[in-house]
Formats: sequence, C-alpha cells, structure tokens
Amino acid sequence: MKRLLLSYPLSVNTPVYKDNPPPEIVQQFSIQKGDLFNQFIIKTINHNGTHIDGPWHFNPQGKKLSELPIDYFVFHHVTVLDIPKTDDELITKADLEPFAHQIAGTDLLIIRTGFGKIRTSDPVRYGNHNPGFSASAANYLMVFDSLRAVGMDFISSTSPLHMDEGIAFHQTMLGKDRVDGRFILLIEDMNLNHNLSNVSVVYAVPLYIEGVDSSFATVFAEKRY
Repeated sequence: MKRLLLSYPLSVNTPVYKDNPPPEIVQQFSIQKGDLFNQFIIKTINHNGTHIDGPWHFNPQGKKLSELPIDYFVFHHVTVLDIPKTDDELITKADLEPFAHQIAGTDLLIIRTGFGKIRTSDPVRYGNHNPGFSASAANYLMVFDSLRAVGMDFISSTSPLHMDEGIAFHQTMLGKDRVDGRFILLIEDMNLNHNLSNVSVVYAVPLYIEGVDSSFATVFAEKRY
C-alpha cells in the first residue's frame, strides 16, 4: 500500500482566493535566538489552503464541521474524473452526465481539471481565475445518494467570474433550504498532481475547531500497487 498526500502545506506563500488575506506565520520563540523552545503564531482565515467547506458555510441551519463524526471523513468508494478546464470555465451538468455510471455508488468524487498545475508558478492567476462549478452541477450531483464529498484541484468551487453560479452551487451542495438535512462536503484546493489510479481509501481529516463553518484538512489517499 502506498500513501499519497493530497493536501498542500499551509505557508505564507499559499495562494489566496481573490482578495482574501494571506496566512501570517510568525516565530514567537526561537532556540536559535536563545529561547528554550520554538513556537509560532499562525493567523489565517479558515478557507486558506486545502480545506473542507462544511454545511454552515452557506447553510444557516447546517452543521459546523466539528459537529460531524470522524468517520464522516473516511471514504472507501472514490472516483476520480479528469474534466479539463482552464481560466474562469465552469463544470456543468453536461460535463458530469457522461460519468453517471462512475459516480453512482461513489462517496468521494474527485474532479481533476489540471488547473492545479499552475498553483506554484502563477498563484495570482490560480486565486483569481480558477474554474468553478455551475448551479446545474450541484442539482445533478445531489441526485447521487451515496455521495458525501466532492474534491477539486482549484482554490474554490466558485469561479470569481461567475459568482452567482458559485454561490448557488455552494448553497445547494451544503444543504440550504433542504428539509431532509442532506449535504455534500466540498474539499477545495487539493493537490491532485499524482497518479490517482487504484486509490482505495481517502482520509480527509479536518482540524476540529469549535464554532467555525469550515476547517483546514490533511487529505491523503491509500493506493494499491
């Protein structure tokens, strides 16, 4: 069994979505400077870097991420779809329909557009011109009862050029106005620059922080040789 890290490390160079503030990481104590130990102060919004959007992010009646049991973040039926998209393009229902048989029975759907390849070389473009999802994609994905999360290789489910579509996508996926309480988590800014064939299990483990909508995540996959 081989393990693949599907998260990016959080750093001061982490790309940010639109005009969000970047992470600040300051060393408070330093052994090199004569202190007895090393210690850091980290200041960042909870949507910087690889993170999971929980229901409360767009759903006023939704659960906060820390209210979900740990088993909710372990996925045994993973499907990876390559759907190439570039700057400002949307993933629509029409893009997903040809893969209906693969999505059926899936608990984690990973969508790889290829946009993640520019994350390091062009972080401004990555944070301001990312692909996104359309409202039609959300309505289509909610039909699949087994689906618990969707992951992606771009910074946000919302393309800055298509804010209305992205907001509607988030609201539908995170269960706003649903009476049955159903929602699908969104794992944004994943590192999918790997060979993801034969992935058997994915763990998307959030940092449990009480009282917040969403949280940073360490995501890794187990892959059969």
